[in-house]
This record gives sequence, structure tokens and C-alpha cells, in this order.
Amino acid sequence: MKLSPATELAWQAAADEAMHLGSAEIEPNHLLIGICSVEKFLNLTNEQQGSGADLRRAEIQREVDEWADAALEAKIDGRSLRRALRTAETGNAGEHEASSTGKIRRSTASQQAFARAETLAENPGSAGMRLVHLGAAILSEPDDKIDSAFSQLGKRPADLHSVLLRKVELSKQAGALVNEAGREFPVVEIAESLDASRSPYPLGGQIALDSRRTALLHELPLLFGSGRPVGEVLQETLQKIQLVIPAASHAALLVRDRETNELLLLAHVPIGGPKVSATLAKNVMDSKSACIWIRGQQTPTASLYRYGVHSGIYAPLIWQKETLGVFAVSSGDSKAELNREDLKLIVALAHHAAMALANARLQNDLRRKNELLERMLTNFSPRVRGALLDKASRGALRLGGEKSEVTILCSDVRGFTKTSEKLSTDQIVDLLNDYFSGLVDAIFRFDGTIDKFLGDGILAVFGSPERDAAQHEKALRAAMAMQEAMRQKNKARGARDLVTCEIGIGLHCGEVFHGFIGTTDRMEFTVIGDAVNRTARYCAGARGGQILLSPQLFQSVWNLADVLPTKIDTKHEGEFEAYELIALKL
Repeated sequence: MKLSPATELAWQAAADEAMHLGSAEIEPNHLLIGICSVEKFLNLTNEQQGSGADLRRAEIQREVDEWADAALEAKIDGRSLRRALRTAETGNAGEHEASSTGKIRRSTASQQAFARAETLAENPGSAGMRLVHLGAAILSEPDDKIDSAFSQLGKRPADLHSVLLRKVELSKQAGALVNEAGREFPVVEIAESLDASRSPYPLGGQIALDSRRTALLHELPLLFGSGRPVGEVLQETLQKIQLVIPAASHAALLVRDRETNELLLLAHVPIGGPKVSATLAKNVMDSKSACIWIRGQQTPTASLYRYGVHSGIYAPLIWQKETLGVFAVSSGDSKAELNREDLKLIVALAHHAAMALANARLQNDLRRKNELLERMLTNFSPRVRGALLDKASRGALRLGGEKSEVTILCSDVRGFTKTSEKLSTDQIVDLLNDYFSGLVDAIFRFDGTIDKFLGDGILAVFGSPERDAAQHEKALRAAMAMQEAMRQKNKARGARDLVTCEIGIGLHCGEVFHGFIGTTDRMEFTVIGDAVNRTARYCAGARGGQILLSPQLFQSVWNLADVLPTKIDTKHEGEFEAYELIALKL
């Protein structure tokens, strides 16, 4: 039976291994070493594989990957197995004398292994005996050296053998396709491959003009899909114009600015010398018709006369009924006039250019909208922001809201008014920004949403806009993290002799209306309800460094929080019961 290229390499590696160890015969353990050495052997011999090397290498690599997958599934490292096999062989090196002729043959056990492998490889459409066939055949019979090698790894040959047999069976099932009538179709073999990332029609050389034009049209989609800036790609396209239109001495591509309607020069050749009639450009864009102009047959415009243009072609860049710009080509040689065939080619090139420009604009628009959306969603934690961006990408982020219970956190800097009287405006801004960075990070870490900044305070919500069953616990953990962030900030600021502050935090939960309000052009997230006002009361009653919980919230977190009961005075609503959060239970 035919051996696959990978199995041929395994056989060569096995023979080299046997000869190196002084054995007169290739034993099953040598064959297994050869299989484990194919990848290394392939890399060493790749440069010597001649024509079709890429296809041969790809085919071998597929088998190497198949073998590696099987070893991985059996939790065996191929390199470790190869070393173990060599260690097991070392104690018996020299057991067989190498033949005086330098030839080496298969042992009886190896011949039997090959026979079993042929049986395993029998399959309609089979490409020959593969590594998995030979490996499974070798491991199907006991062998002292192989058993010893696997024992060194804490494994059994049966661990790998069962995986290989399963892969063989799967390959047999895939070897033939059965249609509804039960007919078998052999696996399709590849006769030839072609790099689809390159144009199949090379531009240049001594090929005919028509072939060069065909080649350029085939090359353009690959150029425009390369990911390079569209202006750079269009400039490269214009540089190839003379290869396909020998009469062309100048070419330019102008695009209409979407805000000013002004024509901007995006690309031109030769650099620094565009020869374009603004009048003709405007005419073809307005009429959406390409034209060819020849001196002596039509009256030249002032610019064409000044530039010494003898003939020119102008084609509008049209995409989805919108004119994006104009493609202009000119010749100053009276003996090399541009003609109708050139006109048709320029129109085709203009269509490609228009498509590329429209795609670039679309990508820029999407990027800008995404950046705007990202900025709009800066008040949300990364996890919530990701969910909202996903909704926006599906058009599901809309105005509207819902009523449900959320957990609200309100924090405020204590004595900020008096503190700020001693500071300059810049110092006040720096102080707040310094503290807010740590506080916001703590809120986001526990999936909170910033509803708004209230001067020196923060209003945050947990459980909105995405519902969260753990909102109560996360709000408590965020509050603890915020106070820890304040302690760390104060330590760092104190070391630099900067003003330090403390915050009080109030937490409450209740039903509110929450969601996005505004217009489709400007929407904002908000939370509305009495629960917001009540949270502010608890915040106002909290001393610096203190966290106060409402009784309603404590009902949900009683098993998580160590608290001290307390009371706070409010200006208009009398005394409120509260719980000071001391610590969280692990």
C-alpha cells in the first residue's frame, strides 16, 4: 500500500534511528520514535523537497497535527515519549549488530505492524497509510521497550492506542460520502492549488495590453481589501495607469468633501503635477456621465489650454446613486490620443474607486459612531458597557426604561466647601479628579453604573441598566472598596503634603424608574424615584469614612454584613434608622 508523505518521513526517521543505535533491523519502537520525529524531520528537510513542496508540507503538517491531537487527548507529550523510547532502547543498544552492507531491514514485528496498518488504512478514497494507522498498529501488540517507555511517563500504550483507533474510525466514516441512494463518492483529491490572496493575473511583464487591463481589474479588489489607507491604495492604482493606458501622462482622483462640497485632491501622478479641469470635473459629476475630450474636436477650457492637454478622460465616482468624486486622466501627446477603449476602462476603474471610497467612509463613520457611543457609555462598568455596545450593534439600544428594584449608592466629600475655599480652581479640579479616579474604579469593579457626578459627590446604581441578582452584595463591596481607595489616596497625598479628604457613603434599595431618556440624537441614562432621595439622606448622615445602610437594604444583606445599628437626623423627615457597615463576612 502507498505510504503517505508523513509516513514516508516516519519510515526514514525510524531507519536513521535504528542505524544510529547500531541495530540491524528496524523494530516497532524505532517506528514509534520515527512517528514522533516527523515534525522535526520535516523542518530539517523542507528545503530539499523540490517542486510541490508547499503542498507536500501542508499534507504532512495535517498528519503531524492529527498525531499531536491524539497524543494530547491521551495526555502524552510527543517529545517526552520520544525521549522515553530512546531511554528504553539505550539499555539494549548493540543487542543487534549493524549489517556489513549498511542496509537495514524491517524486523518481523515491524513487518507485522505494517500489515496491520494496511488493514486499518483500507478505506474508499484513502490516500494511503497515515501516521495514525501505523501508530495504532504498533501499539496494538505488546512490546517490552514500548511498554517500558510508556511506564516512564506513567502511562500505558493502551491510553494512546484507543484514541488512535477512534481517529482511524472517524477517518473511515469521512472517507466516503453516501447520498440518498446509497452511492459512495470518494474523497476529492486536490489536483492544483492557487494562492487566493494574490491576483491570478499578474500585472506587468510582456503580456498584451488587454491582458494587463484585465490583470489590473482583478488586482484592485485585493488592493482595496488589503486594509491599507484608501488614499495610499488609490495612489498606487494611479501609478499603474501607464501600464494599462500608455497614452496617459497624468492621472488624478478627486473626492467631494461632504461638508463643504469642495473637490479635494486625494491621489495624483506624477506627484506635484495634477492637470485637471475643474469645469469638466463638475460637468461629469453633475451629469453622472463619463466623457472623453480631444483638442481640435472640442474647445479647451482655460485650464486644459494652460496645461497643454491634448486629450483627457473624466469619469464620475458613483456609488449607490451618490457621486463621490471624479477620476481624470490626460495626455499631452497629440500622437497618443486617449480613445473609447481607454474611456471604458477608466469608467470601470472609477467604479472600483467609488466602492473603495464608500467603504472607507462607512468604516470611518462606524468608528466615529462607536467612539461617540463609547464616550456616552463611560458611566458604565466595562461589563455593562460591553452588553450595551452589543445591543447598540444590533439596533436594540433605544430610548425607554423600566421600573424595578435597584441598589443606589451616594457618596459625598465631607467638609468640601470649607476645604475648597483654601484652594485655587486648578487645585480643586486636581483634587476631585484624583479621588474620583479611585472611586469610579471601585464602582466599576463591582458592575456599578455612574448615574451622575454631583459636584464633589457620586450617585451610582447597581442592577441597572442590566439586571443583576447580586446587586445588593456588589453595592456593599463597592462601598468598602471606595473607602479603601480613599485611604490609599490620602496616604499618597499626605506623603506629598497635599490636601486630603474623607467621604461618607449612603446605600439604599428600592423601586425606581431607570433607563435612557432624551432624544435619538441625545440620550442619557437616569434613575428617578423616591429611593434616590432617601439614599441621599443616608449619605448626608454618614460621617467621613463611614458607610450607612438603610433597613431595607440590610434585610437583603444581613448574612453578609457586620453592622452597628444607629440613627440619623434628617432636616424634614425626622429620624431615620440606619446600620453602619463595619465589615463584610467572608
